[in-house]
Amino acid sequence: MEAGLVAATWSADLTDPAAVTPDVRAHLNSCIKAATQQFLGLMRPGELEAEPVAAASALAFTALQTVEQALPEYRSSALGRLGRTEEADTEARRAYATEQGRYWFQHNPNGADAIAAAPKAATAARERTAEHLLATRLEQLRKQAAARAEQDAAAPWTDRLPELAARPLNGDTPGVVIA
Repeated sequence: MEAGLVAATWSADLTDPAAVTPDVRAHLNSCIKAATQQFLGLMRPGELEAEPVAAASALAFTALQTVEQALPEYRSSALGRLGRTEEADTEARRAYATEQGRYWFQHNPNGADAIAAAPKAATAARERTAEHLLATRLEQLRKQAAARAEQDAAAPWTDRLPELAARPLNGDTPGVVIA
């Protein structure tokens, strides 16, 4: 879920974070599948059948590790994209100009210190702006998700039962339902 939220931070429409969820889910599923195949390739024949509980635990742990490793990649990607936004460009230009305008560089604006300091300040400002945008957008997306969850949970059963009763039963479902 966190990877989906992070991926949604750079999307154009923050009101619809679910638009990127299928892509994130598909990517994570393919990464999990690849990690699982790699894990299974390391096993000796018959080893999985000998300890099915241990094998299931190891496969689950492999999937968890894969997803946990993907989150920093999504975060890095989001920061890179947010670092190229108009807000980040504006802050970088301001920091560059501010550094160039410092008193000790005014008499030698083309000196080695001035030339090195201005781009460094611009890069730092761009990174700070990207971090701020990421934090702000994540907070906004989390509030939206919480509001949706609260709204879904707030609907009483009397309102939801007719909707559920109108849904067709799956063909594989037995005819008799025991409650």
